[in-house]
Amino acid sequence: MSQVVFLDTNVMLDYLENRNQEVRDIIAQLLLLFKKGRIIVATSIFNITELIDKEFQIYFIGSCIGERMSYDEIERKKGDKNLFKEIAEVNKEKIEEKIENFIFKNEIKILSFSFDDSKKYQEIYELIYNNQLRSQDALIIATAISNNITYFISNDSDLTKHIESLLNTYNLRDKNERENFKNYVLEAV
Repeated sequence: MSQVVFLDTNVMLDYLENRNQEVRDIIAQLLLLFKKGRIIVATSIFNITELIDKEFQIYFIGSCIGERMSYDEIERKKGDKNLFKEIAEVNKEKIEEKIENFIFKNEIKILSFSFDDSKKYQEIYELIYNNQLRSQDALIIATAISNNITYFISNDSDLTKHIESLLNTYNLRDKNERENFKNYVLEAV
């Protein structure tokens, strides 16, 4: 069975938005290793919804900055649903195409999590209770666990710290962990 590398939302945003070149390079290497048939690159449906939401937020804030709004003005405008919808409408196709191209052209596997019995409910309950996870993160981690992923890569140091006993995690924001991932995972695959 192939090793599965699970991408958290923030590393996908680093790739799509060119936020962190080192993380972008790691994602590019993972996609190349997938194309060579050496690994599977995956994420969850919950990460995809979060990615869509974050991309709309990025475009909203970018538009406000383009209008030369101050930080305080942008914070106040975040609650303006009409302005958000107006900016979203202008950028909707661009965002949709960007995410679709990344996910589907790279054949990233989209994993899901099924609540088919009370045992699954208990797993979610325990993730939230024992690991102090937010609801979205609990669903993401439950999906990763139930699909037996090999590596979970993220830029969320709080999340990776809370789940390091559950999954083989790497916080790519941390230079040492990024180097360890490159040396012990990418080089070994």
